[in-house]
Amino acid sequence: MKIALLCFERDAEKLKEIKRFLEKKYDVDTVIYKKHVWEDLTDYDCVVAYMPSGIVVRGICPYLKSKWTDPAVVVLDKPLMHAIPVLGGHHGGNEIAKYLETFGMKAIITTAMEFSHGLSVGVGFRKSVKADEIILAIRNTLKEINAEMEDVRVLSTIEDKKGSVILEVADELKKPIIFVKRDELNSMDVQETKAKIIGVKNVAEACAIYSSSSGELLLPKRVYGGVTVAIAR
Repeated sequence: MKIALLCFERDAEKLKEIKRFLEKKYDVDTVIYKKHVWEDLTDYDCVVAYMPSGIVVRGICPYLKSKWTDPAVVVLDKPLMHAIPVLGGHHGGNEIAKYLETFGMKAIITTAMEFSHGLSVGVGFRKSVKADEIILAIRNTLKEINAEMEDVRVLSTIEDKKGSVILEVADELKKPIIFVKRDELNSMDVQETKAKIIGVKNVAEACAIYSSSSGELLLPKRVYGGVTVAIAR
């Protein structure tokens, strides 16, 4: 993940320690605030801004296009006590804020998914699969445990699927989606599947468990043509 650490020139020295901390895990550039900085920031995955949230919101809003492509935005308060995702919580903002907790800050998470209960649906699929095929596979899998789409809290798949047909699925079902990193999947204690041919131990089951509240796999993967679906809670 590529991060822009945005600040006024006078604060760059103050943020050097935070930059070094973030660089342990991410690719980080310090970006000094100037009048036309916002357009340049859209190339980053996340903007961590040390300045008033009003400046950030008013500045970046004209350049926002889609929740799937816009950078996440995390605002740091003046005493550097809180990290507040204000945009793209499910697309990197919450992750960065929670990582900064190990630096000593408090992550202020406001996205609804973190405060709700429900099912985590892990999905794997071939490139040729269409959105309606994935939706049908999810519905059929839910039927096996007598659940409805309303019971689903989150969809989850491997990071490789960013920008794919899964975005149409998430929009159609009106569900948040988490893209799980390959190294996260490979670090999990799950059985190996045919997914090892693409370099990961498991996709559907591992993604379902990773994004679940309790880590309990309710239903192992089911295969529907080019789609695999698993359910956890």
